[in-house]
Amino acid sequence: MLRALGHEARWVVDWADHVWVECWMGDGQWIHLDPCEAALDRTLLYEEWGKKQTYIIAFWAPLRSGGEVSAVQNYISDVTLKYTSDDIDAISKRRKLEKEVVDDIVEKSKSLLRHQLNNVLP
Repeated sequence: MLRALGHEARWVVDWADHVWVECWMGDGQWIHLDPCEAALDRTLLYEEWGKKQTYIIAFWAPLRSGGEVSAVQNYISDVTLKYTSDDIDAISKRRKLEKEVVDDIVEKSKSLLRHQLNNVLP
């Protein structure tokens, strides 16, 4: 719906069991929107439920009318730290992976998605 209205939006996946969206506000930040919970900009909502966040990944494909997909844009982002008050050490322990390993996976995924977007977007 947001994209149909011309807003940049991205899909956010909590790998445990939930999805929501974020909307780009144009002032340098993505705002949390969860229509299932009628929640706006409540990033710690899921932690309030007692969840221990492990992997929360945001996926975004830009609205565009042509040209190459930029290598600098974050089409895939690990946004776990945004949705928990835990630090990266606590999250890494739950993940059983170091931050650098997850960062590498995200970077490789971004590259693949960027390549695929350039092949399918007008």
